[in-house]
Amino acid sequence: MPRFAATLLTLTAVAFALPAQAQLIVLGNGQAAMCYNDTISGDKGTFSAIHTCTEALKETISAKDQAATYVNRGVLYMRKGDQVRAEADYAKALQIQPNLTEAHINRAASLIRLKDFDGALAALDTALKDEDLAKRPEALYNRAIALDWKEDYRGAYFDLKEALAIRPNWAPAQELISRYNVQPAG
Repeated sequence: MPRFAATLLTLTAVAFALPAQAQLIVLGNGQAAMCYNDTISGDKGTFSAIHTCTEALKETISAKDQAATYVNRGVLYMRKGDQVRAEADYAKALQIQPNLTEAHINRAASLIRLKDFDGALAALDTALKDEDLAKRPEALYNRAIALDWKEDYRGAYFDLKEALAIRPNWAPAQELISRYNVQPAG
């Protein structure tokens, strides 16, 4: 394990932390709604679930539902371990709805797994501009992971503190912040 001299905060191990994800609700009875249901139920990216989402994208659906379906299929690809396809789906969702914060959060999660930390930070900074973001803790958690990989331990620590201020008993953030050892500067 590398040593970092003169750091205010140190991290014992963050390599095993997984980025958080966010699904988007699609209402109705069509394939897009089925895609959402597969995603929210925790499907691990089975062929059937991904196929349902793909078929939904062939239907005539609103731009909002189309963007949401790309996000949901991206989540399924991410769970399957196909970060390249997941990131491509998030990019398509953002072409349709550039301010879709869940797409930015999920895109960042895929980019973290692809070790593109600068890209992930850019996506998360965009998402965090949304003051009403319901998934703000997830965005902060993901940004903490990216910052940690870039050895900005102080920034990572304070993002986790903010996430826990919003959602005090959130286990992933509690586990990750417990790996830090805060020491007085100087």
